Amino acid sequence: MSKFLLPLAFFALCACEKKSSTNDYDALAHIYAELRVATQEYGETENGRAIRFQILEKHGFSADSFEIKTEELKKEPDKWLIFQKNVIDILDSITRPDPVIKSDTIVKEDTIAK
Repeated sequence: MSKFLLPLAFFALCACEKKSSTNDYDALAHIYAELRVATQEYGETENGRAIRFQILEKHGFSADSFEIKTEELKKEPDKWLIFQKNVIDILDSITRPDPVIKSDTIVKEDTIAK
């Protein structure tokens, strides 16, 4: 991933409003994805831990309460797989290029390698 794409993805996740959902695990998937972006961007540094703490706090979790919630999911393999697929879909939606933009509008003809 590009160094520019990760901060953009991080802020896009932060900017997303939590949609009302009948499934609490949908909201949890968004938080989990946000945490993964933060980990990818900042690693296991002191700053990275502080950012992940802020993310959890913003969504009303402590590290322990978030772990308890994810552990509940892990006990049900079918739900855990669906949850992980949702997380991957969220992350993919951030990194997927816009299908409306055509490649010829991005790369000028005279810059194409021959």
